Formats: sequence, structure tokens, C-alpha cells
Amino acid sequence: MSEKSLQVFISYLDEPPELDADEDQLEKNFKRGYFESSKLDIIDTLGKEDFKNVWLTLRNDIQNESIKFQAIFSEQTLDKIFELYDFSFPTSISLQNQYELNNFYLFLEFLEYENTNFVSQVWRFLGPKNLLEIDIKKFCNLNQEKIIKEIDEQLEVHPQPELITLFLRTYYKDKMIEWFIKNSKRAKVEITVSILEREE
Repeated sequence: MSEKSLQVFISYLDEPPELDADEDQLEKNFKRGYFESSKLDIIDTLGKEDFKNVWLTLRNDIQNESIKFQAIFSEQTLDKIFELYDFSFPTSISLQNQYELNNFYLFLEFLEYENTNFVSQVWRFLGPKNLLEIDIKKFCNLNQEKIIKEIDEQLEVHPQPELITLFLRTYYKDKMIEWFIKNSKRAKVEITVSILEREE
């Protein structure tokens, strides 16, 4: 819990005496404060290296909430994604039930870290076998069209959930290349191992 989210949490516990809150109300305030602080910690780490650890630690605090509060979290997360990545879905996405919310969580995980297998599949057809021996950024910038084409082809061969597919097919080309570079660098060892294992 960051200092900022701790302050948010405490603010929900500071029940004014004149309200004479009963035990049920205090418990409700506690749960709401914990949700708000968890939400803040998750959203604040989007795009950062520690997002995965924070999300895996706190996601149950979000997913155990009502549909209404999960939808609020998801909508605020989408705002942060637009701010960080300059990405928004081409059409408004529905977040009205648990199935739709779970699809959003799959997209969020793919965007941030659960994409190594897909990125590896793309690299298998780009040429280099060892990402530790190349300048990933330079290679990707010189081969943008090839990468975009291969992403489309891999979507045909390895279909992804709806929101992930929408992201991969509609993200601006230059931004997609930035995202691909970032995740290739993050998982370059795993990607290299995956490519070499398939070559054996």
C-alpha cells in the first residue's frame, strides 16, 4: 500500500462522531476504503515493472467487489491506459456483467505482462533467433511492416479473446511497435529460449 493509497484508506475510517456510525456502517466504510486504496495502487502501477506483482496481490480485492465497483475500476483503468498508451477501443466496450469484466481483466493482463507467448510466436517468423544478440529497438523500427503483418497472421493462427484481438488490430502502428519493443525487451530471455526450443 503506497502512502497515497494509505491516506485514501484512512479517509474512509475517519467517521465523524456526530454520525454515530453503527458497526455495520464502520465495516462498510472499511471495505470501501480498502477497495479504493487497492484500486489506486493498481492503477498507479500501470505501465511499470511492478504492475504484475501489485495486480496479482490485489486483484481479489477488486474481483470480489460488486459488478458496479468492478466496472468503476475498469473504466478508470481504461482512462489510465489511454493516458499511458494513447489507446482506446474503437467502440465503447460493455462492462455490465462478470463475463465482460473478466474479459477486460484478460486484456489488462495481456497488455501489461501476459503476452510473452504471443510475442514469441511473432518473433519466430521475424528472423533473429537470439534476442540477446541484437538491438531489439533498431531491428523492430526497421521491420515495422513485417511485424504488423506477422501480428495479424498470428491472430489468425492463434485466436485471442475479443478485447485482445481488438487491441492488436486497432492500435496505431507506431504505438504497437513501441509496445512490441517494450515487451520483447522485458521477456527477451524467455522469448529466445522459446525460439531455440522450437528450433531443436
